[in-house]
Amino acid sequence: MTSANPPPGWYPDPEIIGSQRYFDGSTWTDHRFPAQVPPYLGYAGWGRPPWKGAQFGRPPYGPGALAEPGRRLGARLLDALVLLAVFAVFAVVSVILVAPHVGPLFPTINSNSSTPAPFPGIGWIYLTILGCALATGFVWVLYETIATTRYGRTLGKAWLHIRPVRTDGRTLGWGRSLGRIALYWTSGLLSWVGLLDPLWCLWDENRQCLHDKVADTIVINDLLPINTNPPNS
Repeated sequence: MTSANPPPGWYPDPEIIGSQRYFDGSTWTDHRFPAQVPPYLGYAGWGRPPWKGAQFGRPPYGPGALAEPGRRLGARLLDALVLLAVFAVFAVVSVILVAPHVGPLFPTINSNSSTPAPFPGIGWIYLTILGCALATGFVWVLYETIATTRYGRTLGKAWLHIRPVRTDGRTLGWGRSLGRIALYWTSGLLSWVGLLDPLWCLWDENRQCLHDKVADTIVINDLLPINTNPPNS
């Protein structure tokens, strides 16, 4: 809030789209008025909602609607480019430090010798690269956790104007942000599960990936700026 705060009253909740929150003149209170639920959602006979995300009160398109899978994929690829630079720095520095100490990359093996064959230097290089990949994964988890909690989205999502939120519209806290990206990263180590997780949003009725379902999150298009000033009389 600026120094010229609006008078006490009910205003659009900056955390939960569609709901109202009471502003006491200096700060937001815990008093909220929930968003109106579309009438058809309370009638079980209707079956599926007419568009994806309707049961969460999301519009069919535009600001606040569920993000398209293509845009989510694009955001992941952009974040991957950011992390690729981190991996490249790790790899170059590590190989420069390790290479002088690994011996011949492909040592000659004497079949008449009784001594065991030395471990190939190229093997140590491979292990070094693997270690760099794991370190980059750790940085990825930290990066997405901090970016999502502090700023609402990563760089890739910011560039494509999408963000993850809880299914009720609230922002993600530290624990949920960490759990969400940790689930996504861990699934990537589990063979076909790592492919199934991001693809799930293609046919899911709420465009949730598997890690979204576990974390109870959705990804939406950026909202229009919320005006906290009272309307002109």
